[in-house]
This record gives sequence, structure tokens and C-alpha cells, in this order.
Amino acid sequence: GDAPFDGKGSSAKKGKKKGQSDKKRQQAELFRIIKLCMDKGMDPVIVFSFAKKECEQNAVGLKAMDLTDDDEKETIEQIFVSAMDALSAEDRALPQVAAMLPLLKRGIGIHHGGLLPILKEVIEIIFQEGLLRVLFATETFSIGINMPARTVVFTECRKFDGSEFRWVTAGEYIQMAGRAGRRGKDDRGFVIQMLSEKMEPAVAKEILYGQVDPLRSSYHISHNMLLNMMRVE
Repeated sequence: GDAPFDGKGSSAKKGKKKGQSDKKRQQAELFRIIKLCMDKGMDPVIVFSFAKKECEQNAVGLKAMDLTDDDEKETIEQIFVSAMDALSAEDRALPQVAAMLPLLKRGIGIHHGGLLPILKEVIEIIFQEGLLRVLFATETFSIGINMPARTVVFTECRKFDGSEFRWVTAGEYIQMAGRAGRRGKDDRGFVIQMLSEKMEPAVAKEILYGQVDPLRSSYHISHNMLLNMMRVE
């Protein structure tokens, strides 16, 4: 059937406008949090989101923020251009490649599974060199890469796991929050959680103090694998 109409527009349109205003409000709050971190010397900051699109939108939303000096800008450009020389002219013209350098030069990075592998690698190098002040990443950045920051920000505490939206587990939280604090550089790390809805005390306690997810190996050695390994010098 048709959506209800009250003379001011459809409910779908109002829902879309409300969603856009909520997103703008969240971006404004995130801007204030990042500015606070910069003012208090709590950088570098990793901002975790659970959607690639949200990482990109939040990074682009910081268009008024420039966090690097001229020397750092020059170094970032040299690293980036040198890495991109390995790509074909066609690949260098891809929108994600062309749009990344202006962001990186301002000390802002993006890291998610939708980026070209070489693009992710160069962003990791620039981050490790201490040239990025803010990195917008999905949770894949927290797995298997040793790149800590001083502060970690969660834009959400719920994630879509393929079937439902649910609170992050204690294991997921520890994995991401554990990026806060650099060994030998910081005496402590900072974790900031942005809450867009009410969180019951029991839920917060489970996230902060719950048990880590058990590790179950799915690595099995087969005869075929052994034979292939013997073929490799």
C-alpha cells in the first residue's frame, strides 16, 4: 500500500531526512572528539566503524581539518607517488587512488577491505611512520597488523554480523581497543565509545569484562599440502 501522507511528505522521505540529520550530528560530534584528541595530544587516533562507506564519509567529513606541516606533506606525497608508480596508468586513475592523496597529505587515512592491496599497504607504511594523525578503519585493521595508536574511538557499539545487528562481543572489543597505547611511547592508551542509544549496565559490563572468544584452529595439514611444500624451494 501507499505510505501514510500528512500533507508534509511521505514517511519514507521523513525517515530519510531523519537518517541524514542523525548522520550529520554524529559527524559533528566525531569532529569535536577528534579535535579534542588533537588539542590534548592524544593522537594518533584510530576511528573504528563497521562499514566501509562510513569510514569514507567520516574521513571526507573532516575537510576542515589539516593536521600536518609542509615537510610531512612532502614526505607523504613522496611515499605515495613512489608506491603508485607500480600501478598501471589505468589503475592510477581509479577514483579511490586519486582521492586518497589529498586526504593523506592532511594527516587523515582510510583503511578497509574495499581498497586496493597496494593502497592499504602504503597507508600502513605512512601510519607506521607517524605521519597520519587520524585513521578511519574497519575492524579488519585490528586483526594481524601490529599498528597501535594512542587513542581508539568507536563510532558504534553495534555491528551487523551477517544476520542481525548486535552489540560487539568482549573479544571484538578487546581486539580493537587493544590498539590504544603504543609500547615504549605511551604510559596509557585511551578508548572513547560513542553511544547513539541507551546501553544497559549489564551489556557494558559484558563488553568490558566478558570472556575473550575461544580460539579454534581450522588449519589442517593434508598430504597434498606437504607435497606442494616439498616442490617449493
